[in-house]
Amino acid sequence: MSAARYYINQLKPLYLMVCEYGRLNMFRFKVIPLIFVFGIIMTSGCMSNEEKKISYLESGNTYFDKEEYKSAELEFRNAIQIDPNFIDAYQRLGETYLKLGKPRESFKAFDTVIKLDPDNTDAQLKLATFYLLGKKIKKSREKVDAVLKKEPDNIEALFLLAGIQELNKTLNEASSTLRK
Repeated sequence: MSAARYYINQLKPLYLMVCEYGRLNMFRFKVIPLIFVFGIIMTSGCMSNEEKKISYLESGNTYFDKEEYKSAELEFRNAIQIDPNFIDAYQRLGETYLKLGKPRESFKAFDTVIKLDPDNTDAQLKLATFYLLGKKIKKSREKVDAVLKKEPDNIEALFLLAGIQELNKTLNEASSTLRK
């Protein structure tokens, strides 16, 4: 047997061991992340839809508080996707759209809140403000009157009413409203 052949035979087990270790490392780097992802999927699959939507809402609120409005928007939309009648998510989505400078989307979100909960004074006032800014005084007045019927001392509604009265050129009424 030649010297070269002898060294090849001696190094072959070492070579196979190194190759096997390489395969194990490849296995570890490919399979372990897959196991981790599978675990997350299985864990999230155990959550009820109610828990998921609340989780998305809380996460969205956290992003909103950190002024990460794009991420907050995504979380609120995920909550709405789970429950299309989730009023709190629509409310927060409307506020998020305002921060993102998307007034049309914000209007739609607040309008949806009103359709789902006609007694929601905050959404009524937001829509009244949109209507007032759009010079749709009659619609704005309807929203403000609906709020004042329930809460006669609502300051925001009184300010909006004074603004409507000012646009209608009824300055005496506007000043008496502001005195309230």
